[in-house]
Amino acid sequence: MTIASFILDNKWVLLAYLILAIIIYLNRKKFIVENKVFLLYKTKHGVDYIHKVADKNKEFIKILGYIAIGIGFVGMVIIAGFFIKGLYDLFFVPSAPATVSLVIPGIQIPGSPIKIPFVYGILALFVVILFHEFGHGVVARANGIKIKSTGIGILGPLPLAFVEPDEKQVTKASSHVQHSIFAAGPFFNILLCVVVYVVIALIGMLIVSMVTPQGVYFSEIQKGYAAETYGVEANVTYNMLNGIQINTSSDLADRLSCLKPNDTVVIANDDKKITMIASQKNDSAKGYLGVAGVKTKYKLKSESPFYKTVFDALLLLTNPFAQGFAEYTFLQWIFTLSLGIGLANLLPLGPVDGGRMLNTALIDIKGKEKGTKLWAQISWLTLAVMLILLLVPIFKAIVLKV
Repeated sequence: MTIASFILDNKWVLLAYLILAIIIYLNRKKFIVENKVFLLYKTKHGVDYIHKVADKNKEFIKILGYIAIGIGFVGMVIIAGFFIKGLYDLFFVPSAPATVSLVIPGIQIPGSPIKIPFVYGILALFVVILFHEFGHGVVARANGIKIKSTGIGILGPLPLAFVEPDEKQVTKASSHVQHSIFAAGPFFNILLCVVVYVVIALIGMLIVSMVTPQGVYFSEIQKGYAAETYGVEANVTYNMLNGIQINTSSDLADRLSCLKPNDTVVIANDDKKITMIASQKNDSAKGYLGVAGVKTKYKLKSESPFYKTVFDALLLLTNPFAQGFAEYTFLQWIFTLSLGIGLANLLPLGPVDGGRMLNTALIDIKGKEKGTKLWAQISWLTLAVMLILLLVPIFKAIVLKV
């Protein structure tokens, strides 16, 4: 991938980000700059709501905060394990997908297997970050910490939401209170994942109940193999295999699970029947037809406009037929981003939630001087590993083209 091809592939999204940058520039006096990279617009909107929720449910929220501490340290171990595995895969499993990738809605990052749709991505990302910051806010308030402001912000092309507790009060609070405040954001991301997962399951069952499977189709016919040789077509629905009805992609996979090279395969629909001999790929003992993107063809149980409108609306929320990230819709992206951002914030790295938790814990264990020194060493090591996991796949995709 060249820079020119990257720009051409993402021209409309880049234009949208350019327009956003111009709007921010024209309103720059309303923003403040923090740490030289964050543009923040501070308000008091939502502060009263955070106070109301926290004051009304103080003891319950405190308990959630204490639970968050345990979940937070477990999550820190999990994300550290992902990084170690990612390093191993990077050097010893070249075909493994990138472990770390930038999250920029609408942009395909070179070397990353994930591309987040622009509209779904922006909306889902904002919801996830808002819920994350709400967690910090209510736990801080429940422990008597003043909330100074809320607001929105920008980090490069990424939207931000934030809650600003009184940092002086936070640093003076006990260790367990600090831990609960820092862990609350990622923990609320996990809670959001649980709620969204249940909603996805319920809506998914409703969507599936509205359709009937009609057969399978293939989004790609690979060159040089049996399917292409014998005339199987992409995006054409087939519902018979070797004289047996196949309604779903699972039916097809089951029927082909024991396929061997040179086996005869008859695939058909109402209009045509195709007989082919299975190919062999890379000396494998399994037969290969050369079809990819196998999907089930569904038909609505009712053709009424209202029924179709409801179905399409539900499908915008979640797609139970999705085969990979490319087919995810709104709620699925909320789940995915909430899980990813929640874990990423538990990295033992500098100013992120996991880093602040680790810093507090090490100071308690080793004292301020030794604890801070060890925390800095771990942070720099984590940062180095993260940059390797982030930049090497990009370099391989752009320079080495692999």
